[in-house]
Amino acid sequence: MMIELTYDFSPGFKASIVVTLIIIVLSIVVGRRIEKKDPTAPIKGPLFVVVMVFDMLNSFIKQFYGEEWRRFAPILIAVLMFLVFANTATLIGLETPLASFSVAITFSIIAFLIIQVSGLIVRRPLQRFKDLSSPSVLLLPVNVISEISTPFAMGLRLFGNLLSGSVIAAIIFNLLGSFGSLIATAGILHPIFNLGFGLIQAFVYFMLLTIFLAMSVEAEGVSDS
Repeated sequence: MMIELTYDFSPGFKASIVVTLIIIVLSIVVGRRIEKKDPTAPIKGPLFVVVMVFDMLNSFIKQFYGEEWRRFAPILIAVLMFLVFANTATLIGLETPLASFSVAITFSIIAFLIIQVSGLIVRRPLQRFKDLSSPSVLLLPVNVISEISTPFAMGLRLFGNLLSGSVIAAIIFNLLGSFGSLIATAGILHPIFNLGFGLIQAFVYFMLLTIFLAMSVEAEGVSDS
């Protein structure tokens, strides 16, 4: 007896899978190119831009985590890379993954786990409990609710902003008609909503996650940033 399983995944979920595969392939290709480069030779072309961007991101993360920045940089940069490609996915004909409510909630759960698991590992369970009970144990329920609601509020904010951008673009398409939509899509709307708006939302989320994660682990350098 054969059991057939059919999965009707949402367009947003399918787009998130494609985006993840693109990031994996690009990471492997760029990583191999960097490995083959002579450390003493200057880096030129697109590879120079990639190295410069990652160096800027590492410098930004160092401000919050001090000497421990290497522990958190990979996961934070991975989140940023996903958001950058996801928020600009319509440029290659895909639906924006984070404009799907299910994907946004899943992403919020991932952010919540990143913050809480990191806090438990770095601060240890007992100290983490004391942190959540500060300044009084009576505030523990409030602090717990705040810890739970923060990543979900961030994810829903991202979902709302991206969805509203899609709705506004759709309204303008309908108002302008077929010819006007073609012109607006090529020269105005895509640069604004897909590149500018999407990249800004990605960096804002990355910055907020960096800050809240630093607060949960209380790494050195937070107070000086």
